[in-house]
Formats: sequence, structure tokens, C-alpha cells
Amino acid sequence: EIVHKILNDIGRKIKKINLIILSDFNYGMLSQTLVDNIIKLAKDNKVLIVADSQSSSQNGDISRFSNVELVTPTEREARMGLQDFTGGLVNLAENLRKKINAKHVFITLGHEGFLIHTKTKKIQSWENDLIPAINSFPKDPAGGGDALLVVSSLALATKCSIWEAAFLGSVAAACQVDRIGNMPLNTNEIMHEVNRQLI
Repeated sequence: EIVHKILNDIGRKIKKINLIILSDFNYGMLSQTLVDNIIKLAKDNKVLIVADSQSSSQNGDISRFSNVELVTPTEREARMGLQDFTGGLVNLAENLRKKINAKHVFITLGHEGFLIHTKTKKIQSWENDLIPAINSFPKDPAGGGDALLVVSSLALATKCSIWEAAFLGSVAAACQVDRIGNMPLNTNEIMHEVNRQLI
């Protein structure tokens, strides 16, 4: 009944939506039926859709989010999704991208930053880059990954390149971890850090 209501609500609003973010903390809210139907609804209406699956306190599976633009798992979450606990990061990212048919994968690496892995227009080709953490001395890591996901996704929804989106997301993550507690960011904080990085 709840799944039906959620899908109806999204269906009524889908023509006014530019972006859907699925952020699953694995407490049972996002059933596979709901996930699959939201993704189909987004694809049918050309709405950008991204996903993340938190596995800090629960066992999640990032590989259940197929056909999305971007996923942002931690290294541990990516390894759990593929059951690959020994492969290199680039192979891990490409195997995850292929398994779920995602366009971009960010594998977050805590204080080391994150790996960007993106499919290119050439057949069987991709590009990678390692973005170091802007804030290497975080006060509180809570919410850093969420800030990366949300701001990068918003940037992609405004037609930024994946590289621009990754930069803006990393700036947002740096702002978020520079304070105690997971509180909403505002535009002024992000722009202040962007300007500081560009000087």
C-alpha cells in the first residue's frame, strides 16, 4: 500500500522533477520493487537518477540500483556489492559500473578522497581520476558522503560535466566534515570554499 502511494505521488510530480536521489540506509524503506519502479519512471520521463546505499550500520547492496547515472559507494560498499575483496580500485569500479549499467561511479575513500570512474563514448573505454580530500583533517566525517552525492548530482542535473560535478561535490563534502554534526549546507558555505580552492 505504501509502495503504491509513493509511486503514485512520484508519478503525479514526475513532469516537474529534474533529479531523483535514492539514498538507501537499508532499514527497509526502499524495497527492490519500489527501487525498480522509481528507476523505470525516471528513465521513461528522462529524469536524472542517482543512488547510494549506506552500509555503515546495516548490510546494503549498491549493485541493486541498475541503470542510474551515478553511484557513490565507499570502497567497502562497492566490494560488498560485487563480493570482490581483493581486486584493484579501477577494476572494482568498472565491474560495478558494468554490473549495474551506471554511467559514473565514485568510490569514496574517506580521508584519501575518492576515485572517479566514468564511461567514455568510445566502445569499451573509460576514464579515471583520484580526487584527494580537500579537507584532510575532518572534525566529523558524518554526512560527507551524502554532501558529495547530493551536490555532485545537482551539478549533473544542471548539465555540468562529471569532472565539474566531482569538484563541487568534493567541496561540499569538505564543508560538511569541517563541523560537528550532520547539518544542511548552504550555498554561501559552498561558494566560500569554491572561491578559496580557486585562489
